[in-house]
Amino acid sequence: MNENGSVGLFLSRNKAVAVWVSAGSEPAVLHTMNITPAEDEPSTIAVQAARAAARAGFDFDEVFIAIDCGYYTQYKLRSEFNDYNQVESTIKFDAEEAAATDAMNLAVAFDITGKNQIGSEVTVYTADRQSLTDILLDVQEGTLDPSLIEPDGVCLARALSHDPRLAGRTDMVFVVLSSSNCYMIRPQTDFAPTVRTFLIGAGQNVTNILSRELMLAAGSTDPEKPIKSVVMMGCVDAIDKELLAQRSGLEVVIEQPDKEIAHTAAIEEGIACHELMIAYGAALAAKTRGHKTDFRRDFMPYQGRRKILEGSLRLIGISVAILLLTVAVFFQLKTFRMNRETAKLQAKLLSEHKVVTYGKSPPRGMSVVSSLSRELARAKQMEAGMGPGDDKSVPAKLTFFLDAVNKTPKNVDVNIRQVTVTERSMKVVGDTNSRSATETLFNQVKKHPRITMNGETMRSSADNRDAFQFNVEPKKTGGTRR
Repeated sequence: MNENGSVGLFLSRNKAVAVWVSAGSEPAVLHTMNITPAEDEPSTIAVQAARAAARAGFDFDEVFIAIDCGYYTQYKLRSEFNDYNQVESTIKFDAEEAAATDAMNLAVAFDITGKNQIGSEVTVYTADRQSLTDILLDVQEGTLDPSLIEPDGVCLARALSHDPRLAGRTDMVFVVLSSSNCYMIRPQTDFAPTVRTFLIGAGQNVTNILSRELMLAAGSTDPEKPIKSVVMMGCVDAIDKELLAQRSGLEVVIEQPDKEIAHTAAIEEGIACHELMIAYGAALAAKTRGHKTDFRRDFMPYQGRRKILEGSLRLIGISVAILLLTVAVFFQLKTFRMNRETAKLQAKLLSEHKVVTYGKSPPRGMSVVSSLSRELARAKQMEAGMGPGDDKSVPAKLTFFLDAVNKTPKNVDVNIRQVTVTERSMKVVGDTNSRSATETLFNQVKKHPRITMNGETMRSSADNRDAFQFNVEPKKTGGTRR
């Protein structure tokens, strides 16, 4: 899927600036637009800016808004928590106390700018909830739905962090001047940059104001990470560079990052340096991971990605359902064919079973294969002269016993008087012509490979014969059927 980049929209009370940024790992400015209120159009600047950006015809995937510092108030607070989620859940109550306003009337965004053992240092931005709601609804009326609404100072810091000449310099302070505002930004390695915004009145001595503010910033800085230089941008014509360096004790450098941005696209006339960089930084939110200083998250979270995701998942779900239905129909038809073939084979097998069993069907609950196996076993037993059953059956035990009797020597006169047969046992009672003949019979039974005996008794009878009695049992380790 092709990415179309993003657009950043900087909204102030009397104008707006839009910047289109390309997709990819190295974003470049593609187009710019300076939007001023039209006298013949009664709608707000937010509606006019959104409509102008939509009518421009440039492709983009997401819209990001930066609001001018006149819309919000900034506080430097301390939270007793270090975890981001805990800070987020409690910072609104801290802001309520600082702003002396009901939290329900505030839209709050924040950045964690430092941590220590007792909590976090947090820069909090508060705006009137209704004012931001009106701006958001106006932009949506202009057919745009912004993903984020951020403070202009935060977007300005993001733009500076993407300048390879200035990124990563934690030993300097960036000062961006407009005709009425001053932005002081100090980058940090592990936390969000510290951002301070204040007004500059007409006719004020900007050099004196900056000297005082820079000395305060240098005095409040960690001695292990001192400020060594200050980079000036924007409306710097009224600044006495040498006097500022002398009073602050810092190296003063003047940069023009808007000229670097202009290398990739023509900058429309009337766009100031700070406006271009703020709108550019707002558009770069699409390229920045992690926490965003988003007002909208507090009062009307963006649902665009969720809706797109829900639509994609719905489409995927329908596709998967159709695929599964197709697979189910395919296998169901295959099952029907297999069942038809199986039914034919079953009918053929049943007819062959009836041929073997003289027209009999298998017993109820027994398959044709099991029935044929039983018939085969029975036929083999009958062929072996055992009749139905196995080694433990009564006919088998009786057959094996008579086999043992028949193998006794001719001088042994065996007289079987009684054979008591049950399903589990066979008791034999009889007599022989002598005690030695009885012992010979016993030995012959014990030597038989398929049966054994137990409970044997012997006694002399009145007619000079030796009476005996024993039980016949199959051997547990009997040989293979012959």
